Amino acid sequence: MSSKKNIILSGAAALVVAVSILAVSIFSGFSLLPNGNTNTTTSNRAPGTLSVLLTDPPHVPVGVTKVYISYSNLEVHVSDAGNKSGWTLLKSGGSIELLSTVNVGQTISSVKIAAGEYNLLRFNISSAQVTYNGKNYTAFVPTSALTVPIVGGIEVNASKPSATIINIQPTVYNIGSESNPEFMIRHWAKAFPVPSSQVTQEEEHEGTRLSLIGKAWWTDVQERYTSNAQITKATLTPTSLSLTVKDTGNQSTKLRLVVVAPLATPLLGAEHDRPPVGLYGSAIFIVLPNATLVPIQKYILVAHQQAVGAEDVMTALASGGYNLTIGASGTISYTGTITLGFRLHIVQPLQGGQSIVPGQQYLVSVLGDEALASQVVVAGQ
Repeated sequence: MSSKKNIILSGAAALVVAVSILAVSIFSGFSLLPNGNTNTTTSNRAPGTLSVLLTDPPHVPVGVTKVYISYSNLEVHVSDAGNKSGWTLLKSGGSIELLSTVNVGQTISSVKIAAGEYNLLRFNISSAQVTYNGKNYTAFVPTSALTVPIVGGIEVNASKPSATIINIQPTVYNIGSESNPEFMIRHWAKAFPVPSSQVTQEEEHEGTRLSLIGKAWWTDVQERYTSNAQITKATLTPTSLSLTVKDTGNQSTKLRLVVVAPLATPLLGAEHDRPPVGLYGSAIFIVLPNATLVPIQKYILVAHQQAVGAEDVMTALASGGYNLTIGASGTISYTGTITLGFRLHIVQPLQGGQSIVPGQQYLVSVLGDEALASQVVVAGQ
């Protein structure tokens, strides 16, 4: 293939990709950490206790009554350290039934660690099981490793109790049938500091369950960081995509990005300093103010060919997106051949790659300002 057909990203085009990747990372738990080793921000001050709670607003199909996960290597990361350093092991492993943590935060770890500022948690989901119509089934988890950003970070010291709560939001899919079910679990997560005034000695004991109902700080988190959007209608063919999205939050949003991925594609890669693996086999679209979608490859090519400056690109992205007011619905669409095969460093013109296959299942996600919605779609002709 000639070099003319392989366009290296310019600085401006790379910014387009970076902003798009960042938008996905907000909801996937993927982090953009440097890979090198740097000094940590922990100090010689007296250690403090960090408690980790977990809560789960799951999305499950009818008939699913329990979702069990086993996890391992729960770790916390000190701010300003490289991705390969600054990790402290909190717990070697454990298990939990997720549906029992709806509106409840359950302490899964509480240990003394070095004083300092911490910004990330990570753990592996080693196995998952779903109870469906009274029977247990092993569930497939495309990605076992999960890195979870702690929004705003958390300070740990000896003068006050510290706790963070992981808000893990798995979606369980029955990719089989009612009579022969097969289950897959996709997940994303974020963590939030628990106000120190709300942390008691009880929360410092594993297994303690804290009711989140009526907690003002948790209500604020829910209002600011829950999905706030719903896909009410979706159609996908090899040459078209149409999504009707409703704003279900308490504030207006701008829809900015749409990702179409084969259902079995993992959302995250094992290397947390790289973009999610799933993006490379996906079709990614920028949402324009007129409710039309533009493939990101085309967006990058145009920016490159027009020698658009970085500042102009950032301004266009900030002012772009499709406005959706509280309670309103809008339809965003694309007409043209849909190609799966996003690339970060080299962008080929819109040819090659995999096409949408009628009859196959795809996960369609739309991302906006503090808004996320996903739906499984069977591709039509």
